[in-house]
Amino acid sequence: MILQTEALNKRIKESDDNLFLIYGEEDFFIELAVNSIKRKYLEKGFEQMDSVRLDFNNKSVDIDKIVENIELPSWSSPRRVVEVVNFDIDKDSADKLPSVLEKIPSGTVLLFVTDKFDKRKKKLYDSFTKNGIVCEVKYLDDTVLSKYIKAGLAKSGLTIDQDAVESIISRYDRSMRKIDSAIRRISLYCSAVDAKNVTFEIVDELCEPDVHARIFDIMDAVGTGNTAQALVLLDNLIRLKEPLPSIRFMLARHFKELICAKELNNSREIVSRLGLGGKSFKADKLLRQSRNFRMDKLILLYNLCYRNDYDIKHGNADERASLESFIVLASGK
Repeated sequence: MILQTEALNKRIKESDDNLFLIYGEEDFFIELAVNSIKRKYLEKGFEQMDSVRLDFNNKSVDIDKIVENIELPSWSSPRRVVEVVNFDIDKDSADKLPSVLEKIPSGTVLLFVTDKFDKRKKKLYDSFTKNGIVCEVKYLDDTVLSKYIKAGLAKSGLTIDQDAVESIISRYDRSMRKIDSAIRRISLYCSAVDAKNVTFEIVDELCEPDVHARIFDIMDAVGTGNTAQALVLLDNLIRLKEPLPSIRFMLARHFKELICAKELNNSREIVSRLGLGGKSFKADKLLRQSRNFRMDKLILLYNLCYRNDYDIKHGNADERASLESFIVLASGK
């Protein structure tokens, strides 16, 4: 059975499945689901005795080791929990594993947890869906995240401005683990200073720098030909200790997104094509910004990002000088 993230928690509480494949980009909710399964089936005080975590260090799973562990009975808990993590599945394992998944003892819960799963291994994927629960845990979209942030702060009697909400989402790139930590930090601060409303200024003071927003600012200056402003913004970003390779990567990705925005010319389609998880405000910004560039120049600059990357990695260019030269070139008409 294939479930959405929202349905997974309900299924864990209400049913007695003994096979799970949980994968995806949002590790915060994956961890919550795994902990929920363990709380349900492991007797308090016997968590270590009645569970095992098989870490294959990104190598192919050892079928014999999995079979050995799922066949062991629990000591005191309703079920033994066997968690398989950091695994790969080669062709041989993909052929053999389905027969194992069909014969999991009733006293065992077998749990596969990973960030990615190759659905092209169709026989194996179908075996998971036939014999257990499959859930891909994706980042929440902006609407849901906004509600979560507002609800989290409301528990402390706080309201929050919309631009502050969007800033939190942007700063942490939809990572619930980081957003949840930020909510707690902001709540403690507001309690200490007796503030009742969370403003952008409070978020800017307490949270990590919004690198994505700064890249947008740089590209706004570049798109309008304001070379001096673009270089100042770049220097400010470097002063924040943002690694130069990370800046280069984000600029290259931004040009790729601008090319997509220019081509599609529609916010909803941009969200879908780029997998922005409902980030309509980012799509709107990309669409607006793309209008400052010709398509041929966007493609030229995108290709230049990777040419510069090659030169830097082969010792043919200084990283900062290359970035600054690129900004000057990009700002020219």
